[in-house]
Amino acid sequence: MRRRTEILTSSYPAGVRALLPDDVRRRRRVESAIVAELETRSFEEIVVPIIDFVDPYGGAADRESQRRSYRFVDRDGELIAVRSDFTPMVARALAPSIGRTPMPLRVFYRGDVVRCEATKLGAQRELFQIGAELIGDDSPAADLAMFTLALQLVANAGVTPTAVITDSSIARQLVESSTESPAARLALRSALAHKRIASLADFEDELAPERFELLRRVTAGRATLDDFIALPATRDAATELRVLQQRAFEATGANIVLALDDIDEEPGYYTGIRFQLFEPRTRLRLAQGGRYDDLYSRFGAQAAAIGFTLTVDYLDGAAR
Repeated sequence: MRRRTEILTSSYPAGVRALLPDDVRRRRRVESAIVAELETRSFEEIVVPIIDFVDPYGGAADRESQRRSYRFVDRDGELIAVRSDFTPMVARALAPSIGRTPMPLRVFYRGDVVRCEATKLGAQRELFQIGAELIGDDSPAADLAMFTLALQLVANAGVTPTAVITDSSIARQLVESSTESPAARLALRSALAHKRIASLADFEDELAPERFELLRRVTAGRATLDDFIALPATRDAATELRVLQQRAFEATGANIVLALDDIDEEPGYYTGIRFQLFEPRTRLRLAQGGRYDDLYSRFGAQAAAIGFTLTVDYLDGAAR
């Protein structure tokens, strides 16, 4: 009985909280402004469930995403996951109608995501997000439009963000053009992702000296866009990234930082540009997004897509 009393009178589980009237008013103010801007730009709202079967997402989420999701077995013995990432769920919902719907398609969504983050002071496990996707347009113009839209929405909320951008295809093309061995590609990507310069020594004998030096520069965080523009395998993506950075700066005046050494051991579903928007002082991540042209094919449809999500809780806090 004492244990039950302690639970009833204790704080909530780590990473979640109740919102009182003042909190709700602030959240709704930020939310309403974002939704109004999206609707003005012809984005239409969709709603996806907060739980779904795990099986359909087997190839659509990397191990890190799977690790962060809350899972349980329901009464029918089905393995169920609580929503931790909107993007794959949106692709699963829209994929059956791709081909019958005029393109490009503009959609937005909002709601909570729940993630099993490491327990630490201030870490939030339940977050309210709003996201937008442009589906069926694989052009650089679409990348620029969605990136600048994310910047504008954050600025409209009263925050001047720092944007960190990269292109996931550059790392993939760099690794694939360095070796034909699948095992070596995995080891090389791991060395780049974890900044293990010493591990690159395993590849020195099989790589041309200039390629080995470039990999060392990437791992040390010293590679530049010029390095990748000079490499045939990465020239197109690096050139487009430079143009995107220049045009986005001209359009918004935002502080845009390149992160060419931002390489994940598992690439996840991103296939091109990837960006994150931070509050400059606290480094709190307010928004993230990018291009994922292969995601819809995992649900039986072919459609290029780019999108982003904004974390309303963080936007509200950063703007105060």
